[in-house]
Amino acid sequence: MVADMRQRTCACGHTRGHPEVAQDPEYTLWGWIQLSMLGITPLPERIVFRCRRCSKSLGVSRDPALLRKRGMPDAPSAATEGAKSEDDPSPL
Repeated sequence: MVADMRQRTCACGHTRGHPEVAQDPEYTLWGWIQLSMLGITPLPERIVFRCRRCSKSLGVSRDPALLRKRGMPDAPSAATEGAKSEDDPSPL
């Protein structure tokens, strides 16, 4: 039944997977306090998929895996850290 549903499109013709569609995080009041005053990046309450050209919302997701991915920055890979330590002789 879910597979039969069509994906939403905006007036421009973009769907959720298009590069012109941004994933905008929306935070709770406490999340904004953490973000602005304390400098902590909280997990967003939800992710809104919005077209950059016409600003139409194409849907909202509260999927915990997507929220964690959006809230946490990517960790550097071990290969990058190893290459950096070999090139830079200083301990800092």
